[in-house]
This record gives sequence, C-alpha cells and structure tokens, in this order.
Amino acid sequence: MPSALTSNVPFADPVWHTDTKYPYYKDSHRKLQRFIREYVDSEITPNGAEWEAQGFVPEHAFARHAELGFLAAAVFPLPKSSLTGVKLPAGIPVDEWDEFHDAILIDEIARCGYLGVVWGINGGATTGGAPLSTYGTAKQKQEYLRPLLTGQQKHCLMVTEPDAGSDVAGLTTTAEKTQDGKHYVLNGQKKWITQGQLATHALCLARTGGPGHKGLTVFILDMNTQGIFRKKMHNSGVSSSGSTFIDLDNVMVPVENILGRIGQGFEIIMSTFTHERLWVGITALRLCRVALEDSYRHALRRETFGKKLFENQVIRLKFSKMAGLIEPVQHLMEDLVRRSVLTPALEFSPWAALLKMQAAHNLETVSREAQQVFGGLGYSCGGAGGRVEQISRDVRVLVVSGGSEEILMDMIAKQQKKLAKL
Repeated sequence: MPSALTSNVPFADPVWHTDTKYPYYKDSHRKLQRFIREYVDSEITPNGAEWEAQGFVPEHAFARHAELGFLAAAVFPLPKSSLTGVKLPAGIPVDEWDEFHDAILIDEIARCGYLGVVWGINGGATTGGAPLSTYGTAKQKQEYLRPLLTGQQKHCLMVTEPDAGSDVAGLTTTAEKTQDGKHYVLNGQKKWITQGQLATHALCLARTGGPGHKGLTVFILDMNTQGIFRKKMHNSGVSSSGSTFIDLDNVMVPVENILGRIGQGFEIIMSTFTHERLWVGITALRLCRVALEDSYRHALRRETFGKKLFENQVIRLKFSKMAGLIEPVQHLMEDLVRRSVLTPALEFSPWAALLKMQAAHNLETVSREAQQVFGGLGYSCGGAGGRVEQISRDVRVLVVSGGSEEILMDMIAKQQKKLAKL
C-alpha cells in the first residue's frame, strides 16, 4: 500500500512516496505531503488556468492559503519568535519542522502546474520573509514579518532593474539622505518585480554609496508611499505572479526602515539566493513530473492509426528519456536538502546553483517532449494539454531568474576552484 497520496503513473512522483524505508522522510513528512496534495488538488489546480488567465490570484484564495499556515511555513529556517500562536500546515509543530518539510511544501504546491499561481499565492512570504527574519530589528519583525507570515501584508523584493539583472552590483536606483538626516529619498526603476502589483510593502535595494556591491542598502517600503508608480508587465508566462514595472520618483523612506546596516544590502540579497536556487530546483523538478504525468495519461487514452499512442515505441522512449532527466536530479536535490543545514553557505552555494541550473535546463527538454506527445493539444491553452502548454512558457523564467544559466555555470566553476584552493 502507498504510504502517501501519490500518482499511479510511473515517475510522476518520487520513490519515497511508496517506499516506507526510504531515508530522510518520517511520518510527519508523509502527513504533510498528503495534506498539501489534497489541498492543491481540490482548491488550487482546478482554478489554476482561470487565475493565470485573469492575471492574479483572488483574495479569498490567498486568505485560505494563509489560514492553512502556508505563508507561515514559507520562510526557512522558520522564524520561530514570529510564529507564536500561528498554525503550520497539517498541524506540524514548529519545533518538528525541518528542511524536508520545507522541500515537500515547495514540491507539492508546484504540482498545481501553474508557476504564476505558485508565486502569486505566496504573497512574497518566501522572498520577503527570509531577509526580515535574519536582518530585521525586533520592531521591524513585529511590524512587517509577522503580518507577512499571517497574510495581513503582501511583500515584493525590488532588486532587478531594466539594465541590471544578474549583475546586482550594477544597479542604479539611488537613495540620498535628506539634510535633516531623518529620511532617504529613492529614485530609479525596478522591473519584473514578482507580486509588485498587489504588494503592500517591499524590500528595495538601492545605492547609498559609491559603485560596486559595497554601496548598496536595503530599505523597507510602504507601497502606498507617494512617488511609487506601478505598471503590470505582460510576459510569456507566469501572468498570475503579478510581474510589475515600478517607478520610484522622490520616494521618502524613514531611516528606521533601513534593513540591516548601510552598505549591507548586497550581502542581504545574496543571502536569499541560495535557498531561492534550491527552491527553483525543487519546483522545476516537480514541473517535469507534471509534464510527464499529463502526457503519459494522454498517451494511454489517445488512439492513432488504430492503436493507443503509448503502443508506439517512439512514444514509450520519450517517457524513459524524461525519467532519465528527472530521477538523477531528484537524488541530487534530496542530498542537497540534507546538506543545506549542515554545510557552510559559501561551500553550499555552488551546489544550489548547480541544482537550479540542471533542473531548469532539464525542464526545457521534458516540456518539449511532453508537447510532442500531445501534438496540437500541447500547443493549445487549456484542455488536456493545458498544463504542459503553460509549463512550456513558464520554464523560461526559471532558466533566467535567480541567475541565468550562463552566469551560474561560470560562478560554479570559479567558486569550486576557489574552494579547492587550486
């Protein structure tokens, strides 16, 4: 008997679902997996196409997500001091929540198949919560972190600019101190800001000093402040993520809204990337499985030239190829999740980048093969091939965001050489 709520399609779910002796996973992990799957299957997946088409996740769905504890669990390690009286998904006690609970949450939410919905329903809790938890003052945590984790606020992370993406140290948004020393005035532009359209608050990286990474500082912004102008962006995919172009025109920010220290901004932003890359790897891996499962079920149903599509060897080979791209990365991912709490950040960083790069790269191939199985249905929005068509557009943001594939490959090689002292 399966020990988890799992698919009967080969390779559509990881092995640990049906192997009770598999390492890393305990009863609480299996309990969480079942809880999230039932929630996603009943409340998110059936609505994913509609939410993606309308360009946002409805407020009632976001409130439900918060009510079930998913926002509270979005930051890892958990900010325990900000979670007093807050319930986690499946009733898992705060002290029992570990790195594999975190990985299961990421994996199972992504199973809805709509990356924009995954980002949109999160309310910025993942990207905004970690920096506040690590670098925020007690007052900042009370004013911004706890409301974020309970769904009272929505946050966005304002880093990327029209001319500064992977080159974070090259951004040009400025923050100049007023003569009375009580405020900073921000001017500049931010682009492709996830959740920017609906965010109530933001963490904004701006230049307070000279060129390079040492001149950057993070500010906490109230998004209703005068001088902030937002425009929804229309991209190839992830429409419901709320991707936004933001103009900052003489935006006044109190000095007490500096996160960390002046000049510490680059360190703060870089500290979020390792877990983000682990998150992207887990998400891309699950989307591979979604594409495989949907196309596999189609191949079992679809008849061509008098026989089921699956009876053609060339089709069966596609599923074996997909599995070969999925399962080795699954084992790498699980090992990295284990090591994420044991390995120094500098040593772990290139491995998280490697997972992100490889999983996203493999998703490009898997989504293409799944579309080939579907034929025209894999090119049509909605219907049997709707999720595969959506993934074929969403995958590009996973390859580019969090550091492009080319930037990461170079970074991995340089960091590993440095660590090896060669």
